[in-house]
Amino acid sequence: MITTRARGEAVRVAKWVLRPWRRRRRAHALILLYHRVARARSDPWNLCVSPGNFRRQLEVLGRHCEFVPLIELPDRLAAGRPTGRTPVAITFDDGYVDNLRNALPALKAAGSPATVFLATDWIGRAGGFWWDRLAAAVLESSQVPAEIHLEVGSATFDWHADRLGGSGLRQRVRLHRELWQFCQQLSENGRDSALARLDEIVGVVSAGDPDARPMRPDEVRELHASGVVSIGAHAQSHRPLPGLSVSEQVAEICGSRDACRNLTGVAPECFAYPHGEVAPGSPRLVERAGFTLACSTVEDLAWPDRDRYQLPRVSVGDSDAGRFESWLTGTWLL
Repeated sequence: MITTRARGEAVRVAKWVLRPWRRRRRAHALILLYHRVARARSDPWNLCVSPGNFRRQLEVLGRHCEFVPLIELPDRLAAGRPTGRTPVAITFDDGYVDNLRNALPALKAAGSPATVFLATDWIGRAGGFWWDRLAAAVLESSQVPAEIHLEVGSATFDWHADRLGGSGLRQRVRLHRELWQFCQQLSENGRDSALARLDEIVGVVSAGDPDARPMRPDEVRELHASGVVSIGAHAQSHRPLPGLSVSEQVAEICGSRDACRNLTGVAPECFAYPHGEVAPGSPRLVERAGFTLACSTVEDLAWPDRDRYQLPRVSVGDSDAGRFESWLTGTWLL
């Protein structure tokens, strides 16, 4: 009997084998996903690409692909057969200030447009994104206590290092992952309480990474005014939509749409699902909210028959020019 997992793997392999054949015969595009252009003190989710590597990656893309604004891709795909170089759209999630400070100059130099998706409730928050606060507390503190106990309402978190084997670094990595899972399911107020208590426990005293924060409203407007970057919506709180009711999803989607419009004076046309997670009804909610397209984090090329409200994106790592070019040409432009 063929299991569901085996069937899924067979489909994935078939797509891989057929991709070069499909690329020669069908219109297609590549949407790349970045988060930060910076050198971070800690980067557990591999969100950072160094400024130097980002510039060199854009140079490689300029040799092999055609830079296209994200909003134009559905019409380009609908036009039919591929012509010339593969269209590529550059996107950023969350709204870090280094998108303005470090990414924008490189985009201008390369002649590449980009779309930055804002988690709008976080814009202007001096304390930074909660996942960065957590990483700093666990991965950058001088030492982690052998025991940690947190109580937030009815939720509790207990950590006992002596129950685990492995090195100190390995324990920190595991502690970070388990705390992230704990904080992810808390309310915003509960998460703030948990992180404040965690700071007390580990004794974090740090000015923090100056680029590891969301943009301020004036910085969003400066980015928008560049003419290079389009502002898109990434929901309000950055909570995964599948865990929310329909009314909560509508509030997240429409609230971020309205916030982006208030920031820039222009209604956003593009939406990106937080964490790339799409509930069954989410695409139609995004469509009804007036967006033209939406992006997930399913890793694939974009094809003409793809739902424009579930466009795939490919995450980019901190690779130098040689490794990036091999990855680009050997995987996606094969």
